[in-house]
Amino acid sequence: MIADIVGNRTLKSQWDETVSLYGENLFLKFISVQDEISSFTYEAFDRNVKQAANLLLSLGIQKGDFVGLHLHNRPEYLACWLAIAQIGAVSIPINEHFQAGECSYIIQKCSISHLIAEPCSIGIYLEHYDKFRLQTLILAGGESLDPRVVSLAPAMERQPYALTGQIAVGSEDTAVILFTSGTTRNPKGVVYTHANVVYGGLLHAEQICMRTGDRFLTAMPCYHMDFQEMAAAPVICTGSTLIMSEHYSARRFWRQIYEHKADFTDTMSIMNRTLMMQPVQPWEKDHCLKQVYFSMGLSDEEKTAFEERFGVRLLNSYGMTETVSAVTCVPPWGSQHWPSVGRPALSYEIKIVDEQGNTLPAGTEGEICVHGVPGRSLVKGYYQEEEATSRLLDPEGWLHSGDWGYLDEEGWLFFLGRCGHIIKRAGENISCTEVESVLTSHPLVADAAVIGVPDPIRGQAVKAFLQLKENAAVTEEEIIRYCEERLAYFKIPTQLAFVTEFPRTATGKIKKNLLNQEESQ
Repeated sequence: MIADIVGNRTLKSQWDETVSLYGENLFLKFISVQDEISSFTYEAFDRNVKQAANLLLSLGIQKGDFVGLHLHNRPEYLACWLAIAQIGAVSIPINEHFQAGECSYIIQKCSISHLIAEPCSIGIYLEHYDKFRLQTLILAGGESLDPRVVSLAPAMERQPYALTGQIAVGSEDTAVILFTSGTTRNPKGVVYTHANVVYGGLLHAEQICMRTGDRFLTAMPCYHMDFQEMAAAPVICTGSTLIMSEHYSARRFWRQIYEHKADFTDTMSIMNRTLMMQPVQPWEKDHCLKQVYFSMGLSDEEKTAFEERFGVRLLNSYGMTETVSAVTCVPPWGSQHWPSVGRPALSYEIKIVDEQGNTLPAGTEGEICVHGVPGRSLVKGYYQEEEATSRLLDPEGWLHSGDWGYLDEEGWLFFLGRCGHIIKRAGENISCTEVESVLTSHPLVADAAVIGVPDPIRGQAVKAFLQLKENAAVTEEEIIRYCEERLAYFKIPTQLAFVTEFPRTATGKIKKNLLNQEESQ
């Protein structure tokens, strides 16, 4: 037994414990795109979980089996996710936007034979049923007359409320395989143990000071770690309430915060920017938020404007799918050392290394490495990707993030960007994130992406892609002058391109690999 904040807990045992202690507390409030509300106490939702688990058992799904979840934000996703954990099977969430080819890659990679889909995605699996070699296909939402399909709701209703089989589940057992957002050619399956899931929930609850009965509103997609580890898991660990929005809408989001009296929420920079584009409302500051958990870069001007307009503090942070939770987060009190992303959480260590793996002194830029325990505070690796796993985790337990940053003398971490997104121009290292923050602070720029392109003399040149706000017009010369007032000369873009929209991952990150592909063609 490992003595840490998780101990022998699993997602199964954590859920059962919370239900026994806080059964009458409100667990889930679901907001549909039509603004219809569905609410469940822990006890009521547990009946759904146990019925779903019994259904899976009756269909022959056993401990260790992989179950695909092709669902968007809806109560059925949470019920199935928790039910799969109850029987010791492994859930594999699939991006709701994926089409047949993308689904096929994950299904074949993991040899998935059991899958839960919804009306808008089940057509993919009916069309390719034989190719995918599915044994079980469950429809969540609505009913199907196709004999190959089990309709979830009526099938669950025939199941008892108590779990029919007692399955032993260990903290080191695999609970979830989360496929990364796809900034590389093919997404990699990140393996989460039950200890990982619970660890992330416990740690993040402490980072943001969440307590029993608090309300966490999220519009993050359920197939992403930002939903599972930053919202659902801490809510379950504390007996709090999860307010789940079916889809993010900049027009509706802050009103949801206000009307549903959320204590916490999480945002990405694209969300902050689109919220700032909405008309100012007189009730905007009359909310219950304690703070907003935030990741990805905003400029100084953007951060200040957001905090002043909405009357709330942004907690900057750093983490990745492979680190389970945020390994750093600025404190809810005291100085934030902006633009620092915080200091290491109690169970993590951070160092900065050069290309040879040598530890660098304070103030020196290099790769961010995170020390933890694989399978608990860090993931064990990638599913069936031994080479990629060996690059990720070294024998001493250090995770090599592939991110660029530095530590100051007091141990505050400053994130500069992906190692592949550092531009090396005439001997100078240029952070794409820094240049992007300046560009997005321009009043007419909605978003920006910066990449390095070949330069025969300086090695690389700085190229910026700009998406302007609606009906805005600005010249290249005006953008260059704006940058000249805010950046060193060698960081100023020498090439500009205007786009109507960016290719994005599920959480709004710009797919820079696609921009690079365009440059290489």
